[in-house]
Amino acid sequence: RPPLPCEERKMSLLALLSRAYLPPRPFSIPTRAAAPRLCTDGGDVKGEEDWRDVRARLVAMEQLEQADPDAPPGLSSPVVSGAPVYETPLIERGSVILGGTQQEFGFALRQQYFHKSVMLLLQHDDAFTRGIILNRPSAMELDGWRVWFGGDVAEGGLFHGNGRAGGTREIVCLHSLTSDAATRLSMPVIRGVQYTTLEGAQALVASGEAERSSFWLFVGYAGWAPKQLQGE
Repeated sequence: RPPLPCEERKMSLLALLSRAYLPPRPFSIPTRAAAPRLCTDGGDVKGEEDWRDVRARLVAMEQLEQADPDAPPGLSSPVVSGAPVYETPLIERGSVILGGTQQEFGFALRQQYFHKSVMLLLQHDDAFTRGIILNRPSAMELDGWRVWFGGDVAEGGLFHGNGRAGGTREIVCLHSLTSDAATRLSMPVIRGVQYTTLEGAQALVASGEAERSSFWLFVGYAGWAPKQLQGE
């Protein structure tokens, strides 16, 4: 049978939601660091991601055993081998946090952009926690680059309107480039995802190492003081 009008509306709504929650082009999604620096400071990103994968597989195996207690131990599964996404109270760089819907009335009015937000943490340590909101697109452009609203900290007044732009502006350019040049100008988030500054992105485009469409630009970020995010 042909879809009913209400079903058509639901499908249209789902299409709109999917566009709101996904980047403008295929992006393997998967910090506040001072500024992008050379990835040669002794950090072993590959080793770090190895234990992330091991932990994800252990969680997946536990979920499979709970779903089917009679399954043989170590049963091979695409879910296990694919290192799935899973829910955890652990907060760390590369975590994706989903904003809730139950917020205090005044807070919801002042910071509506956190409602049902999807946030990627770029930094989490004893001093500071910093993340960007992934699902707040805008029609704004900066030097010809389409930008998304990353948060209300260091957005330079770009999204206030009425000519109020000013102050500190921090731009995060997410990408999944793997060239040596891109790695030198970038900071790692998780395996396959790095970020650089707007100047770094412009340099990579000018040198032919990347295209503008290789980057996902965010202006501003969300920040939390030590232990604040855990409390929330």
